[in-house]
Amino acid sequence: MTVTVPNVIVRYFELTAEPDVDAFVACFTDDAIVADEDRTYEGPAAIRAWRERTTGEYDYKAIPETVEEEAGGNVTVTALVSGTFPGSPVRLRYRFTLRDGLIGALDIRP
Repeated sequence: MTVTVPNVIVRYFELTAEPDVDAFVACFTDDAIVADEDRTYEGPAAIRAWRERTTGEYDYKAIPETVEEEAGGNVTVTALVSGTFPGSPVRLRYRFTLRDGLIGALDIRP
């Protein structure tokens, strides 16, 4: 079975290597929630602050390796993330919940 990766997920990973924070935040719904590094970020302002903090602290790239479609329309991407952070490189699981062609929730964990 072939999994078609939704455009917003492709765009999300493209933008992890770009400085365009506006385009990055535009990938998310207005009420989106991101869980990363034991913290939760809700809404555009919090997601913007999370993105600006992570790109300010670390230079990194995320290369998707596997994609799995789950029941209920969730998509999980396993990516190799490497950069200037402790423990690099690491494989992380990005679990996307999509709504109306945008990311409604994102859970990132090892």
